[in-house]
Amino acid sequence: MEEKLDRRFWLTHLVLPVITFAAAAAVCELTDVDLILADRYFDFARGVWPLRDAWWADWLIHQRGRDLIACIGGGALAGWLASWFYGRLKSNRWRLFYLALVIGLTAVAVAGLKKATHRNCPWDIDRYGGSAPYTRLTEPPPEACGPGNCFPAGHASGGFSLFAGYFAWRDRKRRVAKAWLAAGMLLGSAYGWTQMARGAHFLSHNVWSAIICWLMALLVYLPMRRVLVRE
Repeated sequence: MEEKLDRRFWLTHLVLPVITFAAAAAVCELTDVDLILADRYFDFARGVWPLRDAWWADWLIHQRGRDLIACIGGGALAGWLASWFYGRLKSNRWRLFYLALVIGLTAVAVAGLKKATHRNCPWDIDRYGGSAPYTRLTEPPPEACGPGNCFPAGHASGGFSLFAGYFAWRDRKRRVAKAWLAAGMLLGSAYGWTQMARGAHFLSHNVWSAIICWLMALLVYLPMRRVLVRE
């Protein structure tokens, strides 16, 4: 039987995440933490990002990490399709569909926001050898240097999109759900940190990606909860 979502659910799944995000976003916006962290990875003497093309940062975590999320999303979709023909998959049919749907919707939403916000990457900023002046997220982006395409952080959002696995299994298998939650936090943070080290994103970009992924998973979970609980 489907249990009604109580105050505790809304407190832990909406109120506290939003408050935590708002606090982190405020710190990024009101302090120089974005620049302070970026400065740690930029070699001012040589004018380069030493880790930008490092094999482990670019090939392993950036490129193969992106492939991993694509495989998880594609695998979930394939599993959902296969569940109509193989009985063993039937019990997780709608969880697989939900997982694939959230990963896909998150990718589309983040890509759309990147096109709409026109924010530059750190390596585009004049402080780090680029041509665009640094602006905070609450300030209008510079128009003279052309539109940027770096906010929110797309790579980190791939990792954080695995939050969907938590919502998919929370009503049936709490241990599995917690494992997905840990995986999403771990991969999202690792992907985000690597892109910061390469000069591709500021910390604030990753903070916004995390809350977008969480709210997307929650938003899709609410109307789909009835079928997720039944399985």
